[in-house]
Amino acid sequence: MIKSLTIFTVLISIASFGQSELIMPNKGKTLEKIIPHNWKLLDSTTGDLNKDGISDLVFAIQKTTKENIKLNEGLGTDTIDLNPRILAIYFGTESGAFRKKLVSEDFIILRDSPTMDEPLEGFSINKKGILDINFRFWYSAGSWSMSNHKYRFRFQNNDFALIGYESNEAHRASGETTDYSIDFLTKKMKITKGNFSNNNTESVEWKEFDLEKLLTVKSIKKPFELEFHGIYL
Repeated sequence: MIKSLTIFTVLISIASFGQSELIMPNKGKTLEKIIPHNWKLLDSTTGDLNKDGISDLVFAIQKTTKENIKLNEGLGTDTIDLNPRILAIYFGTESGAFRKKLVSEDFIILRDSPTMDEPLEGFSINKKGILDINFRFWYSAGSWSMSNHKYRFRFQNNDFALIGYESNEAHRASGETTDYSIDFLTKKMKITKGNFSNNNTESVEWKEFDLEKLLTVKSIKKPFELEFHGIYL
């Protein structure tokens, strides 16, 4: 994944960050009542993550402070929103309320370039309680690369463990593609190379790796900054 070419360098006060646990309420009856004042919803989904038969809530929000919305006179959008984003997971309870389980101020990528599409593609929870968090990177200028990324988490040992990762990367000029598929339970990685111009697979490589313990939302912190066997998760 090619890191975004940030047009602006902005120092956002420390007070804007590091306060997510204080910002988010411990409980709430509805999503609307959980989202703090001056924050907006980016995406949400529901499903049974901890297999107790009660629907849980996963969502991402972004602050709406005007001072962190910067004007752009170059290519792309007229403004760029550098307000902090939060990933939150709330477990449903028998009373009908949702109870805070996880809050991360790092995991949801900012749209930090005016030529960048929204990177957060969304959430989904399957019938087995597996949470997928999906990102997509596409730029109208500044990069020929485009990519899709899927993180797959399972709630176990009172944490959200990364059990799978998939990415599809392509170069719009050359057509070259590289796909990664990692199973952290079997400790195997599949790397497929090809070219979308002819839809042919050029090579498939399998790698095995050692992993003492599964990564988690908390240990990954911010996506695409943790090096793992030649790629950045």
